Amino acid sequence: MKIGLIELSAHSEVLDSLIRQAIDVGASPTVYTNPFCAESSEAAAYAAVEWQVCPPGLPYAEFLENCKSSIGSQDHLFIITPVDSLCGSLSDASATSATWHCLVHNLNTFNSSDDNRPSAAIAKLVLDGATGVLLPDLRLRKSGDPLRTHAINIAYPQHPPTEFVRDEVRCCIPGRMYSGRDHAEVLSALEIAAPRLTKRLRVEFLGEHSTEETKAAVEAARKTVVPSVELRDHPGYVAQEEFDRTLAEADFLILPVSEYLTRNGIIETRGQTCVTGNINDMVRFGLPSLMPAFYPLSSHIEGMTARYDGIRSLADLIVTWVNSDEFTRRKRAAAPGLEAYRAECLSAMREQLARC
Repeated sequence: MKIGLIELSAHSEVLDSLIRQAIDVGASPTVYTNPFCAESSEAAAYAAVEWQVCPPGLPYAEFLENCKSSIGSQDHLFIITPVDSLCGSLSDASATSATWHCLVHNLNTFNSSDDNRPSAAIAKLVLDGATGVLLPDLRLRKSGDPLRTHAINIAYPQHPPTEFVRDEVRCCIPGRMYSGRDHAEVLSALEIAAPRLTKRLRVEFLGEHSTEETKAAVEAARKTVVPSVELRDHPGYVAQEEFDRTLAEADFLILPVSEYLTRNGIIETRGQTCVTGNINDMVRFGLPSLMPAFYPLSSHIEGMTARYDGIRSLADLIVTWVNSDEFTRRKRAAAPGLEAYRAECLSAMREQLARC
């Protein structure tokens, strides 16, 4: 089976996940993407993958036109990030025998009637039936809603959990520091937890600051949590190689996802109309995680997490996990759940590929 994966934005981590899933169901993927994703991809060396990379400066519409023959030869085509540059190809989709699938990351935004929303043109094409809507997590499916009929999991296991023997505990909060993550809650919890820790804790905010306020907040907290907690942050974009290396060396994660996101006046609800990519970070490296109680997860990976509801609750969990090595126990217990979750992912992918 031939599968084409089209990613013309910057979701290299989603592209990598779908490349690995395509290979694991026995397909031969061809990737149509930009230099950023090609250079960021861990899958770049996979012999089973054919890469079609848009030359710098070439408009995406021209790139897709140049790839028309290759695109037309695929059995299935997955649009990973719907961008308006794909409108031409999607309008001509009826001329090919391929089945098209469009991954929708923010359902309310995509379904909005606002013509000024991002990717409004391709959204109209998709909603008019040019291709099927595909959601990025099985938990988003709802019976009776035609837009929520089909989904796959973009989170996909890759690396087995790793245990470390060292003098400090390493915690990571992955992702850009912006309103979609409640970093203020984490900082407040760390200030409460710090005096009660019996081991040194290193906390890495693994993403760039979106505002000067977040940078100032980390700097202020840094002075209050020493010497038991070391806070690390990054002045700019974190390259994928460094991002992955830091995750691979972590003992556990804190995933302070905000329940609601508002963009252009449109509200998305995490775990209901959109998902957080941090679940992919957790699953990919088999990392135990502290996360808010509201977020729905597959029962297969629920055991990797402990849930908090507020600052005090998070502080107590940090103290328990650091002082007792609770994260190590959860890493040791994670393998069966991750294997079952992998099977769930591949079953959903096969179900999607069975569509015609």
